[in-house]
Amino acid sequence: MSSSEPTRPTHLFRKSVFAGLLAALLSACSTGAPESLTPEQQARVDVLVAKTLKHMSHIPAGGFWLGDPGPLMTDELKESGAVVGPDAKLGDNPPFTLGTDNKPPRWVTLDAFSMAQYKVTYGDFDVFVEANGLPAHPPKGDETWQLIWQDARQSDDIPAGVTWQQAKDYCLWMGKVTGLPFDLPTEAQWEYAASAGRKTYHEPYPTDTGLIEEGRNYPTHEQKRKLIGKGILYPVGKFAPSKLGLYDLIGDGFDWVNDWYAPDAYQAMTETHNPKGPQSGIEKVYRGFPMNEGIHFGGFPHVDRYHENPKILLWGSEKNRAPFSRQSFRCAVNQPDPTQLR
Repeated sequence: MSSSEPTRPTHLFRKSVFAGLLAALLSACSTGAPESLTPEQQARVDVLVAKTLKHMSHIPAGGFWLGDPGPLMTDELKESGAVVGPDAKLGDNPPFTLGTDNKPPRWVTLDAFSMAQYKVTYGDFDVFVEANGLPAHPPKGDETWQLIWQDARQSDDIPAGVTWQQAKDYCLWMGKVTGLPFDLPTEAQWEYAASAGRKTYHEPYPTDTGLIEEGRNYPTHEQKRKLIGKGILYPVGKFAPSKLGLYDLIGDGFDWVNDWYAPDAYQAMTETHNPKGPQSGIEKVYRGFPMNEGIHFGGFPHVDRYHENPKILLWGSEKNRAPFSRQSFRCAVNQPDPTQLR
């Protein structure tokens, strides 16, 4: 993990309040945890908890347009670069993205929460696996998809490619060992945090400036090649964070979110305050932007929606299984008042 700190102030969380809860809560974890941890295992859990709580960004309450803001962008908004506010009206302006499932944009409001600045790495996930007596990850085996997944882990600080359920279990476990309401973020939370609640014509990317500056807040092609080596993703925190101190929102794999996928989710949305998406489905949503693709043609890559079966990833035909090597995650804490978390 990069030793550099976000340029914007963030709320630091102290683990000392929760130290007494760790052993008891770990033994109650439903993921198959051993009855007790060795002192070495407990020490690794303590270090992970302290690191996780330190590197959380507080996301203030507010509202924003969830989805592609293109149809809202009048010529005046484009020229001025003003934030698209709640009074904006859908017009005939072209969209910024090709997908149809992030339209129409919907004005939603969110309570304050906190989000991890970094994606969970393989090193982080190792601590969870060991503390809960789970099989080593990536999965062992000689099948092609397993070997690809194993090769994806070039170092401990690579974003951990996991299934949706593994991501969910990790965040809920972190909630148990801290006593805080950890979970995967919702789609709305992820997009709101990525855009810092701002959608303007002159800030089309989830970076510290709203623009792509290769070599500073986004890797150049040469940097990608060197960082990846023989793997798929590169170590977290190598480039400048977003306006709210979040690293690697695009370009270094994806982030699983809580929501079930539906192509008409925005059209069918009835709850616009803290929306949680459809109640059921077959696929789960993940967010981000593929690192091997060029810069998004119209900007706003963080509004694109991706979706997969949360248990088995296939390619070509149903006989060819693929690894979840690009689907990583970061956790959120659904605690509106940050002063209660210090």
